[in-house]
Amino acid sequence: MKSPTRKRIAGLAALVVGAGAAVAFAAAPAAAQTATKYEIVDGSVTWGVKASFRNYITGPIAHGEITVSDGAAQNGDGTFTFGGAEGVTDLGAQTYTAATEGGVHFYGHDGALDLLLENIEFTADHGSYSGEIIADVTSLGEPSQDVVIAEFDYSGVASPWTNTDGFARLDDVPTTLTEAGAEAFAGFYSAGTALDPVSIAIKTDMNAPIDPPTTEEPTDTEEPTETTEEPTGEPATVYEVTGGAADWGVKQSFRDYVTGPIAHGEITVLDPAADNGDGTYRFPDASGAFTAETCALDASFEGGVNFYGHDGELDLDLVDLRVASVDGGLALYSGEALIANVAVERLAVADGAIGVDAAPATVAAAGVDFFGGFYPEGTDLDAVSFTVELADAPDTTCEPTGNPGGGTGGDDDPTATDVAGAGTPKLPVTGSPLMIVLVAAAVLLAGGAGAMILARRRAVQV
Repeated sequence: MKSPTRKRIAGLAALVVGAGAAVAFAAAPAAAQTATKYEIVDGSVTWGVKASFRNYITGPIAHGEITVSDGAAQNGDGTFTFGGAEGVTDLGAQTYTAATEGGVHFYGHDGALDLLLENIEFTADHGSYSGEIIADVTSLGEPSQDVVIAEFDYSGVASPWTNTDGFARLDDVPTTLTEAGAEAFAGFYSAGTALDPVSIAIKTDMNAPIDPPTTEEPTDTEEPTETTEEPTGEPATVYEVTGGAADWGVKQSFRDYVTGPIAHGEITVLDPAADNGDGTYRFPDASGAFTAETCALDASFEGGVNFYGHDGELDLDLVDLRVASVDGGLALYSGEALIANVAVERLAVADGAIGVDAAPATVAAAGVDFFGGFYPEGTDLDAVSFTVELADAPDTTCEPTGNPGGGTGGDDDPTATDVAGAGTPKLPVTGSPLMIVLVAAAVLLAGGAGAMILARRRAVQV
């Protein structure tokens, strides 16, 4: 399907708000850079929207499916490629704007979740190293055109807009959800939530200017004024997380409870995570970034663990483990759900890696909801250990800072959303949260036989 906005392509000179490739700009004659726009004749946008959202749609809660249409394709890693890009490269403004073909449809909860994104466009501004992802959105049958659903910032990319086989490329740039995007997702995620990185490729026909420059004689110009002040500050140095793993057991007494005589449950390790044999689990394949100047670490790990008991009334997934710097320590997430605070006073980069060993962890305020009220805020959890490898990072020691976003457990947190009538339970807990609370209360407070049996077998509280 061609985008409705293709009708505007011929007049995009007036609408350009995106970014241009440094390679393409440098290749054009200087005299043309303030007068000429060229047509983008091919290209693509590759974007996964959000991996945890895709997993949720096709998982055991939503029981849904993801379909692509009109030339879009889903890649082996779950991301989507929208091809057939057409648009404008503006050498004067140093901008790109292009529209692609195809769409992706997310469907789940027997239609209570029904979201179509199509006619993906992007804009990119090489002056501000930023851009936007725009789409026509249909949510539960209600269409909205030209919704700016995500923003991206490539100021931290070492070599943006490289030239490969005639295409200007921008690869793996982090994206974040906008206010309009949050509305498009019906509040499923809050504005500022980190989304999947985007990759863009475009080919510009430099032999076909849209508005050839005029040949008028130049007029006398005024004497140049004083130069502007030198820009202050250096761009932050961001180092890619290229590997590593995290080890965590959640909480020993919780594991014992799940597999014990009350819950009669089981614990299942989800690939590529592994059971360490000591009650902890290893989450491998770390990815993310470390910003040296601000001591900000954001690293995600693959795999998960499922805790199942009470014939399905307790069904908890710990997936997509993530550690991220906050002021005074680290935060631990499952997907976008904040679950624990990790006490780490300093992060040390040594030999190209950051290692944290047996750092104390406690239930965060948002983690109370993640555990279905099973544990109050501040409850001790198992210690957390992890190592992340960094590309070309020098040795340094710093105090973690920042607010990485993601789930906060507040009203705007999708992991705490339970919309009446929508049929969408809270994401981490697939069983009844009320049942879990009642079971916990029975175990901790009641004097029934089950509680006494548990007390005899373990001199610990669940």
